[in-house]
Amino acid sequence: MRTKWITALLCAVLLTGCSRKTQNSYGLRSDQRVVVDMQGRRVVVPKKITRVLGMSPVGTVLVYTLAPDRLAGWNYRADPGESNLVPEPYRSLPVLGGWYGKNNTGNVEEIAKANPDVLISMGDPMGVSAAERIQEQTHIPVFMLDGNLKALPDAYLKAGELLGEPERASQLANECRTTLEEIETKVRTLPEEKRHKVYYAEGPKGLETEPGNSMHAEALVFAGAMNVAAVPNQQGYGHTPVSIEQILQWNPEFIITGYDHNSSPGEFYRTVWKDRSWQRVQAVRKHQVYEVPQYPFCWIDRPPSVNRIIGIKWLANLFYPEVFHYDMREETRKFYVTFYHVQLTDEQLNQLLAASLNRVDKLSK
Repeated sequence: MRTKWITALLCAVLLTGCSRKTQNSYGLRSDQRVVVDMQGRRVVVPKKITRVLGMSPVGTVLVYTLAPDRLAGWNYRADPGESNLVPEPYRSLPVLGGWYGKNNTGNVEEIAKANPDVLISMGDPMGVSAAERIQEQTHIPVFMLDGNLKALPDAYLKAGELLGEPERASQLANECRTTLEEIETKVRTLPEEKRHKVYYAEGPKGLETEPGNSMHAEALVFAGAMNVAAVPNQQGYGHTPVSIEQILQWNPEFIITGYDHNSSPGEFYRTVWKDRSWQRVQAVRKHQVYEVPQYPFCWIDRPPSVNRIIGIKWLANLFYPEVFHYDMREETRKFYVTFYHVQLTDEQLNQLLAASLNRVDKLSK
């Protein structure tokens, strides 16, 4: 009896193994293939991918720069400043929501109507578990890319492999790699005592920020800044609240101001010069407050995607002009053509950089 039981068990194991082998090796339809994402997951996708949706703006921006004709839609409704720098037909794509930060607005039914072949997960703090959950809910394959700044070249190459755009992906990967390597090499030569103390001011009053370990402040640190914000990291959306007393204690040399969709563009930058409390901060006294160029995607974060490549050039140039010698007007023109498919006019360029250049840059315009 024992012998029969063991024999039956062995047969069952062998049959299971054969079944899995058949499924893995021959179970795909003729129009399908298997790709390996940056988390090492094997994902079954169509051989030809024509429509893609990012689960968050991080992935959506990368797809837009790489293959805009494949983009199925946006994650949020753009304001006029953003949409003005996105050419047609892309600016008119539908808003389908997504799964990110506070905005877990992905509508499965609407997304299904858009019929994407694959969803891109990039920079999702929930990681593999969220990707698997969304894939199960939507029945759409989820392909994961690494959202870290230094991983951008590899993310482009992986996305190019997925979308069948290897040449374009290689071009953008090389642009990213060149910038990252150049800035990292030069920043490494800066002595610690010469690194500038920087505060990243968010929100309408500038009393929200990001610590150094936040993905929203990654560009600042990469460009050689000493992020003064010794505060907890708010996972997901970020925006850790702080007090003016803390900022006075940190006394940053530079203030970089950002904005998000919950406040008006330039609100803090317009008011900081008249606020008596902020006048006690050395960055304000020395007129070293600069607004991040916002359009069509903020140069530092929100989303923390490919837009940071031009952002780290701007920051490094701003903080250490004795080391970096970028002509930011020309760098901006080149980046927008290469990545955003738009040729900036002089008026657009002036508006974009109005509050972001140092005094030397402004005098040379």
